[in-house]
Amino acid sequence: MKKILPRLLLALVLVCGFSACHSPESITAGLKLELTQIERAGDGSVRVTWRVQNPNVFSYLLSQTTHKLFLNGTLVGTITETNPLGVPAQSHAETISVLTPVKPPAGTVLDQAVALGTANYRLDSMLFVLLLDEQIEKIPRVTSGTVTVSTK
Repeated sequence: MKKILPRLLLALVLVCGFSACHSPESITAGLKLELTQIERAGDGSVRVTWRVQNPNVFSYLLSQTTHKLFLNGTLVGTITETNPLGVPAQSHAETISVLTPVKPPAGTVLDQAVALGTANYRLDSMLFVLLLDEQIEKIPRVTSGTVTVSTK
């Protein structure tokens, strides 16, 4: 009996480890978002370059993402990316999205950021991650840092 109990416990741990005992957030732990550049065009449109860092040994498919972008503490706009984005294992993926500005503070805050060349940002994001068998999980992420802001 003493020899069977440790084996049963080990089997239980292994089964739990490879089944639904993990939450989607623990499966995607370590995924990090960061802004790499904000570029304002002459026509007033704004393009945001952002990156997903994946330190995990699993690849991910982001079927959709939504973001609220704050610059220097002010909400300047939202980003909705409906194009799927594959994130390779232990690598990163980068994409460029169009910012939908919030009126009126967006223009003023962006003008100030362009004049300075950088801005502090906070990105409140929702990642829609395709896991298995077309199961999509919503994973919230909040990230912050400093980003380069320029005009084209």
